[in-house]
Amino acid sequence: MPDKLIEIRTGSREKVYTVTTAARIVRVPVEFVDECERENLIQPAIVHGQKVYDDETVRRLIRIRHLTRDLGFDFNAVDCVLHMRRQILSLQKERKEMEERMFQREQELLNEIENLRKRIARKPEW
Repeated sequence: MPDKLIEIRTGSREKVYTVTTAARIVRVPVEFVDECERENLIQPAIVHGQKVYDDETVRRLIRIRHLTRDLGFDFNAVDCVLHMRRQILSLQKERKEMEERMFQREQELLNEIENLRKRIARKPEW
């Protein structure tokens, strides 16, 4: 069977790649992809009985390649770095959401202050 892009439809058009195509995109041997899978650094999907990799997994493989080849990390260190990266991204998302909530609350309080100023200006009761 020739190696080619397989498109699946699960509500949206998501591109998925066979192991050979994913390895070619990432510029690594297929064995590298297999080793990443054995080390639980990536998880393929199964489509029509065939293992496939989505764009996110391919990007993850590129990060893994960089960490192993360029920086010399072993797979345990890569797992640690990727775990820390996920935590950092999660914390950044939480911070952004908190900043948005704080900004919204600040706007509510400023509106309330403005309404109180208007009420005070209309009825001086003292």
